[in-house]
Amino acid sequence: MANMIHINTMREILKSGALVSLRFWKSDGSIVSAAQAVCLSSSYAHNTFNLKFFPSGEIRTVRAVTIFEINNMEVFI
Repeated sequence: MANMIHINTMREILKSGALVSLRFWKSDGSIVSAAQAVCLSSSYAHNTFNLKFFPSGEIRTVRAVTIFEINNMEVFI
């Protein structure tokens, strides 16, 4: 993976409301891959995003620091 972006750039992409693909770690260490997701809202204080996954329609709260890939770009802190 040659492309890397800073976590703040990732936040801007998510806050734009664009459809994204992403990968993040769950609390048990397993990896969740989402081919199509959109950010519904975010909390700067809690460092979280509420993401809606398509086509299932599932909504999950994800901590920003657990997202390690967005749109095939590695996220660094």
